[in-house]
Amino acid sequence: MKRKQFLYWFSIVLGIFLIFSSGGNSSRADAASRADAASRADVASAYNYGLTKAKGPKINSEVYTVSDAVDSAISAELAEIAQKGPKIDAWDATCLVFGDRITDSQAQYAYESILKNNDFLSGGSQGLNGISDVSAVNGLVAIGKDPTNVNGKNLVANIVKDANNPASDYSIVNDLEALSTGSYGQASETARTSLTKKLIGMQDQKTGLWNGFDKVDYTARAILALSMNTNQPGVADALNTAVKAVSNHFYQKNGGFAEMHGAENAYNDVTMTNALASAGVNVYAPLKDKTDYVAPVQRVLDQHLFSAGNSAMLIQQATLALEQARFTSKGGKGSIFAFNQTDAAKPGEIVNIKDAAIAKKRSIIRSSISDPQATAAAVNDAINLVDKILVTYLSKLRADSTSSAAIADRAAGVKELNNVTVSHAAPVTPATPATPPTVTNNNVTVVNNPASSSSASSSSSATSTSSSSSVPISTPTVSGKPVKKASHRSIVYALTTVKLYRSSNFTKSNLTKTYKKRARINRPMFLVISQQTNKQGHAIYRVKDMNSGKTGYTLSGSKYFAHAYYSAKVTRIKVINPKGINEYGKVNLTSKKRHVKKNASLSVRKVVNYGLYNRMQLTNGRYITANKKLILATKIKKSSQNTRPSTPTATTTGTSTSTPPTNSGSTATTATTGTTTTTNNSPSATPTLPVALTNPVALTNPVTPSNDAKTITTTISIHADGATIASGSIKVSSGASAFDALQAFAQQQGLALTYKGSGATTYVTGINGYNAGPAGTMTGWLYSVNGTEPGSSMGAYTLKDGDSISMTYNK
Repeated sequence: MKRKQFLYWFSIVLGIFLIFSSGGNSSRADAASRADAASRADVASAYNYGLTKAKGPKINSEVYTVSDAVDSAISAELAEIAQKGPKIDAWDATCLVFGDRITDSQAQYAYESILKNNDFLSGGSQGLNGISDVSAVNGLVAIGKDPTNVNGKNLVANIVKDANNPASDYSIVNDLEALSTGSYGQASETARTSLTKKLIGMQDQKTGLWNGFDKVDYTARAILALSMNTNQPGVADALNTAVKAVSNHFYQKNGGFAEMHGAENAYNDVTMTNALASAGVNVYAPLKDKTDYVAPVQRVLDQHLFSAGNSAMLIQQATLALEQARFTSKGGKGSIFAFNQTDAAKPGEIVNIKDAAIAKKRSIIRSSISDPQATAAAVNDAINLVDKILVTYLSKLRADSTSSAAIADRAAGVKELNNVTVSHAAPVTPATPATPPTVTNNNVTVVNNPASSSSASSSSSATSTSSSSSVPISTPTVSGKPVKKASHRSIVYALTTVKLYRSSNFTKSNLTKTYKKRARINRPMFLVISQQTNKQGHAIYRVKDMNSGKTGYTLSGSKYFAHAYYSAKVTRIKVINPKGINEYGKVNLTSKKRHVKKNASLSVRKVVNYGLYNRMQLTNGRYITANKKLILATKIKKSSQNTRPSTPTATTTGTSTSTPPTNSGSTATTATTGTTTTTNNSPSATPTLPVALTNPVALTNPVTPSNDAKTITTTISIHADGATIASGSIKVSSGASAFDALQAFAQQQGLALTYKGSGATTYVTGINGYNAGPAGTMTGWLYSVNGTEPGSSMGAYTLKDGDSISMTYNK
């Protein structure tokens, strides 16, 4: 009886305990769920308003969101690297190449650094554990140099020599990685086979790891080196064993890696993330199927390793780790360092170019919605051209047999896709030609061609430039009747991709040459012979190619061309030609006096008109070219009259017409449609530029520098749908906010920018048709400065000279 009573009461107590226990768990689960939902709402709100302080929950399962974060981090890291300028080294170059960001000058900086810092090339012996050699080979191959012949020296032969008798365990992995970047002959291949076999033999059979000085680091380096040699016997099994061992012995809940009872460090995290991705592991997801574990990529992102306070090596390796992770996630096989491995990059690059084509189509459609000059037929033509380019480059990619070829073809294809534009219809009512007033800004002389007040402006007139811009933005004159000759012949250079036709009828059959968009120092120059309007209603130039002598017709306007020679009151210039320039004793540039190297700064007395080719007379009495491809004006004398264009508040699509002032003291009259304009009472003031805002809460002016104000320079890059919408630098006044710089940059680049609020409440609602979603969603524009996510709005963040701003559209 007592036993039954005991069991009875025990069951009741146990039941009550289970009820309360489950209720408590349920309550805690509900609380956790509410907290998680609140946290996500906070994050969504922060994203929607351009703030990025709140981190919120980890979202490892949402690969698309993590992928966006990886793209943004890579952009920030590359911007940090690019700021090093002449100090760019081999690893920097490798990062820039895989990020499609490297310029010719950056490649040259890296090459010079390799020659100077590699022990063998500079006249010494092999450096510490071969790290100097592996970085040099990676850098050389990345920038297209042959490591077997570097100034007459064979770096590969030196590595093979060490590989036959490795100086240390680290020499084994470094030598193997260096030799696996390409095919360098029989001796190299023999050494690779020997090193691979030796490295597999060093793997601990019990743990599956490598027992170096730092087990985590050395195991990661071993995995990375073997991932470049998967065709060698035993490599696949060794990698499978190693990946499992890393997950069991090193992997932490926070996504990092450390030995048992050992300390985690950021360098090991990025090295192991890189290695695992090279081995084909999906590092965007946790390595263990447990809800409380974080993905390796998320851990790298959480550590913000690209901030300027970290070491250069850590920033470089973090960048490469994320680039490798992205490469693998898009179907790439093996290590990104295996430049010539057959088909390694092909799957990933095919995905990349397809993504770029989709992004471009979206951009075309979204931009056309707010562009009254874009006809449906023109939009369809642009989309069809995107499809045509995609088909062409998919065919090339599928025929490529090496990673380097696939990477190059994909980069060329993406560049061609990004150059696709929607052609614009001519204004409904043509304007009467007028003599354009000359406006001097900080870098160039801008010729503005005002339209009559009865006509709608072309799409390019909706695009303006700040007074600090080096690119003139003006409205081309479209006359009612063909104009046989321009007001004067002039020399211009192309700002973007331009097409030359054999006649004024712009058809595919008449297209003779396409000039791709080039860097400033390489822009093609043309002599403008005449200006007229063709049968399609476009304002066009008849031009002569200054290099080939070929003549033809092309679209005119400041969107496409700028004067190639300075005519402003320049007082100081900087030499930008890599080969430098010469100073001459005579204005016709004869009687050479001395050679001036790149980056030299020279004081200018005046700009001298010398027919089509202006010259500059220096304060020492000598003469130099005024060609903008060779020099950059850094200071311009302030005019006695107000000749600077009015600075618009924001640049968006819209229509506006204006009439210039006719006499002293009169106010320019404007007729606008859905726009806001500013007038100027100065007799020499230019016609005001159109400004349109979408539901503005407040109107503020971007802080652009005057000629006598202290200025700072910032670089800006804008990204959406995996593509770069625009990137470049802009000068603003000291004390300007990040949003001031964005406004000025939008004006410079002709981007449609909408926003709400001012100061601390500034909220970017859209850029070029990429608009923020409703409150509470994750859709909107995020920004970072120097790779760091500020905890304030763009309108409240004060910039410093050299800051780099990155804008990323989050869907």
